[in-house]
This record gives sequence, structure tokens and C-alpha cells, in this order.
Amino acid sequence: MSDFDRHHRKCRSNGGTSDRENISIVRVELHKAWHRLFANATPEEIAKIISDVWIDPSFEMIAVRRNV
Repeated sequence: MSDFDRHHRKCRSNGGTSDRENISIVRVELHKAWHRLFANATPEEIAKIISDVWIDPSFEMIAVRRNV
């Protein structure tokens, strides 16, 4: 069994592909934890979850697309 997993940055259920640009190699336990916390949420949904739960109410976290 491998210690690493392939993680889709944009999940396939939201239209993500298995192209190299959409894959991150992550440790298995971190991959499982990510999906327990966020399921297949989009970056915007994840930013809202983090803002609502962890960030000072006077601040808001937003997801911003990087130009790669």
C-alpha cells in the first residue's frame, strides 16, 4: 500500500479532470482528512466553511484564482 494518494484539486464531480494540472500528490492520511472535512466542496465553498468556523467574524476569507 502506498503512503501517497492522487488528489483532484477540482473534483471530478464538479467537472475536474485527471490531467496533471489538476492532480496533487498528498499523503494518504491527509487526503482522507481533507475529504472528511470538506467532502467535494469547491474552493469557494471551502473558503466559506473556513470563514464561518475559524476566522474572526469581522474578516472574510475568499478564494482567488491564481494565474499559473
